[in-house]
Amino acid sequence: MADKGTVNDEIADKIRRMDNIKPLIGVHTFHDQINDTECFFQVIKLEDSFHLWIGNSPASFGSFTVAMQTKFDKLPSSVPLIGGSDSPSNSLALQLAKKTGKQVFVSCDSSFHGQIMPLVEKRISQELKRHPEYF
Repeated sequence: MADKGTVNDEIADKIRRMDNIKPLIGVHTFHDQINDTECFFQVIKLEDSFHLWIGNSPASFGSFTVAMQTKFDKLPSSVPLIGGSDSPSNSLALQLAKKTGKQVFVSCDSSFHGQIMPLVEKRISQELKRHPEYF
């Protein structure tokens, strides 16, 4: 009869080692003062997609859009899940899907509109250039 410790060691040797496994989900947060508005950003990176949340308080959600680049179209397609196609999240999701080639989910507080939105987009673009590994 084999020693119980020996049997467990044999089984453990047959199990694939989990060394150097990359996590499938990553979270990156950053914030900035844009004009007079405190802006918070959170990126949840998945394997081939990411979710970008933009708000000025932790409890805000606002509009929510998904966009993706397809093999058949030059321009990405988007679907507003909350809010309309004229929401800030829709145009931003389309831009990010085109830049990254990934499926992009964007949720954006409804207070981000008009003159502040181009500045928010610029800040996101800067973060994407500095830290592409988070997107």
